Amino acid sequence: MPVIFVSRGTMSGVHLLMDCLYERTGIRRISREDLEEVVNRHGELAKRILERLDKATSAYEEFSELRWPYLVLMRNALLDEIRQDNVIYHGYSGHLLLPPIRHFVRVRIEAPLDLRVTMTMKRLGCDEKSARDYITEADDYRVKWARFMYGRDIRNTLLYDLTLNLGHMTFKAACGILECIMSDGDFQASSESRDEVERLYLATSVEVALITDPRTQTLEVSAAVQDGGINLVGPYLEERDLSAVKEIAGGVVGVKNVRYSPGYAPSLEINGHYGIRNQGYK
Repeated sequence: MPVIFVSRGTMSGVHLLMDCLYERTGIRRISREDLEEVVNRHGELAKRILERLDKATSAYEEFSELRWPYLVLMRNALLDEIRQDNVIYHGYSGHLLLPPIRHFVRVRIEAPLDLRVTMTMKRLGCDEKSARDYITEADDYRVKWARFMYGRDIRNTLLYDLTLNLGHMTFKAACGILECIMSDGDFQASSESRDEVERLYLATSVEVALITDPRTQTLEVSAAVQDGGINLVGPYLEERDLSAVKEIAGGVVGVKNVRYSPGYAPSLEINGHYGIRNQGYK
C-alpha cells in the first residue's frame, strides 16, 4: 500500500476528507500535531522552535541551533510511523522531510477562499473579516515556515504529485480519487522501496542518538546508510568528540560499522536523494 502525504491549507477541509477516506478504506491517519507531540518529548523542542520562528530573520543563529534537531526528530518520528506504509499523513510541509520514494504520493489540497472563510467563521465563531485575516496570516506563516526550514515554497506545484481543488469537486469525489490511488499498482510498496524507508529510518535513528546525547547534542552530524555501514558527515572534530560520535552511532541497533568524513555541514536534499551535500543548508 502507498503512503500519502497531504499538504493542507488553512481551514481547507482536510479533516473532513481524512474522515471520508478512513470510513471508506480504514487507512491509518497521522498528523503534524502527532509528530510534534513526539518531538516535544525532547525538551518541548517543537514548541520552542515555533515560538522563535517570527524572530528568525533577526536572530537566525539562535533559530538555526534548533533547526537541525527539529528536522532530525520530526523526520525520525515520521519514518517510524510510515515504516508499515498504508498510512496517510496530513500537515503543512511534512512531505519535504523525505525524498521521493516509489510508494510515496504527495498531494496538495486547495480550497476556494469563500469555503475557507465559511469554515473558519464556523469553527472560530468569528465574523467574515476576522476569518479572512486569520487565513491570510496563517497562510503567510506556513509559507515562511517552509522557506526557513526547507528552503522551499510550498505553493510550488512541482513539489506535489497531485493537486486537488475542492472548488471544482466535492469531498466525496476527492476521497474517491485518493482511494483509487491507494489501489493503483504504480504506487504500491515494493521490497526495494520498503528497504529504502528502513535505510532512512536507521540513518535518522543514528542522528537522533547524536542530538540527544549530551556529549554530541551541539554537533551537526548527518548520517546515511551506504555499503552496509553508516557514513557520518559533519565538522572537523577533536579526537575526544570524534570517539564519542563513533561510539554513540555504533551503539544504535542495526549499525554494523561507522565511517566519519569531516568538513561539511549536513543538509536535507528534497528533490533528489536523501543524504549529504557539501553546500550547507539550503
